[in-house]
Amino acid sequence: MESQTGFRAQPGFREEERPVVVRACDMCRKKKIRCEPTTQGCRPCTKYGTKCHFTPIAMKRKPRRPAGFKYIAQLEQRLLGVEALLGDRSLEKPTVPEISSRKERTTPVALLDTAALIKSSNGSNPWMPESMWPHYAPDLRSVSLPARQRLPTKTVALELIQETFNNYNRFLPLFDEEDFLREFQLKYSTSNPGDAGWWACLNVVLSIAHRLRAIRALDPTQEHILASGYVQNALSVVSELNVSDRSLSAVQALAGMACILQGTPDPEPAAMLVAAALRLAQAMNLHRECSSPGLTDSQAEKRRRVFWKVYILDKDISLRTGRPFGQDDDDMDVRLPSNASLEPGNLDLFNCRIGLALVQGQVYKQLYSVQAGRQTAAQRAIAAQELSSLLSYWKFSAQLELPEDSTISSGLQLSGEMIHKVVLRLTYIHCLTMIDRHLRPMPQSSSNQELSRSEKLSPPGSLCIAESRKAIRLVEAIPQGDCSCVWMLLHAFFAAASSMLYNLTQNPMSPNAISDLDLVEPFLRLLETLARDPSTLSRSEELVRMRRTCNSLNLEAKEAVQLFSLRSPATLT
Repeated sequence: MESQTGFRAQPGFREEERPVVVRACDMCRKKKIRCEPTTQGCRPCTKYGTKCHFTPIAMKRKPRRPAGFKYIAQLEQRLLGVEALLGDRSLEKPTVPEISSRKERTTPVALLDTAALIKSSNGSNPWMPESMWPHYAPDLRSVSLPARQRLPTKTVALELIQETFNNYNRFLPLFDEEDFLREFQLKYSTSNPGDAGWWACLNVVLSIAHRLRAIRALDPTQEHILASGYVQNALSVVSELNVSDRSLSAVQALAGMACILQGTPDPEPAAMLVAAALRLAQAMNLHRECSSPGLTDSQAEKRRRVFWKVYILDKDISLRTGRPFGQDDDDMDVRLPSNASLEPGNLDLFNCRIGLALVQGQVYKQLYSVQAGRQTAAQRAIAAQELSSLLSYWKFSAQLELPEDSTISSGLQLSGEMIHKVVLRLTYIHCLTMIDRHLRPMPQSSSNQELSRSEKLSPPGSLCIAESRKAIRLVEAIPQGDCSCVWMLLHAFFAAASSMLYNLTQNPMSPNAISDLDLVEPFLRLLETLARDPSTLSRSEELVRMRRTCNSLNLEAKEAVQLFSLRSPATLT
């Protein structure tokens, strides 16, 4: 049987199912002559009397692939992944009551990032054992599934939630306890990353609880590991919070993560999360008082709390890093929190922190912004004098008095409220030094050149030095298990220590010279403890600059004091 193409069909196959074809017999292929198949064999083999044998040649052809087919396949794979993710979210449609409450849901916030491995540094520190120093390694990769850490049982989770609300949220009310517990009872058994806002808020609260327990634990390693695992759970939905979730819980989640990331060697992740939280809050008009007239008083109060918490983070990170803040005071009209559900003392503490954030914003704007840099030193000095008066008025109204130094140095465990007051006091010290360095011209030294614009030394003003002495004593009051608190307050301790050391280089005849050198020693040991971990040192350029500057100033101060004591020993007796 001969096909229309002139090729011989192989026996056992129908014409339309031909898997292989033969173009020429073996002999004709060898002689490289034209093969003319017939029913008896090919014509040349018949003519020369040779055996005509056909060896099948596979002709299985694949469809021709277009140019760039590999890239197209990758795009199709990514599209399938996005469709699957959107499909999972669409399956979780809330009921009608849930839809109406989702916009104003104030479930607690998503917390922090990181902390993968816990390392302890070698060496000794009289006030901070090195075994208490886990160093977090932030990992901001966005992973939707699976969750990195299993959630605890409902009973254990409820205990952790109460820990967070009793010792953290009551002083900085980012979450609403009633709403959160309601969500917990309804959703905990089915909690999954598909509900991004709730998932992040839940894991943030659990992580904060373990961090609070680490403060009291003799060996906080396990508590830090658990806190890190829940933080990774919260971070797994950061992309969803940024892109597709416009709810109050999403703002809370991003702000909560930024709070924790402030306590890491690298401030960049916290700054990015604060910026994202602030933009989302502005998109929801949280910075406007009358943006949603239909809100109840309770809903409006929850929105105010969340906005002011983000505002505090925005101004604090701005002054700490020397970068512009995101919320202009001229473009907001939201009122201060005033809900009667908060205890009067805790409400006052929250409002005091807001007041300090307002001053911090003005300090950056009038002294460290690009526009301020174009002014003369005299103009900035006038602005610094006005800001100093404003900060003094704030301090007087805030009543920041702490217990006697003997109580702090005795190593007694501080209560949750006192820890927040210590943080507030140190934030005030940092703001004061940032103002004080502009009050008068200051000669540039080799040590000054090591600092960035946001870290330059303050001149030896009497108020600044007196407050720095009080602040540097608080190094020993920081909880031993709370390494994150130390990273967050490192700028304040550096500002106080560098002010005192610089004052000694300029005034070695001060009657407090020897005691001031002793006061800064714990902070210098702290810097050395942090610097012993190479991974931490490589991730924190700020730590490198602080350590180099303080060591240089300390050496200069000791030489100046020693030289003066040799010249007039009677003055130091």
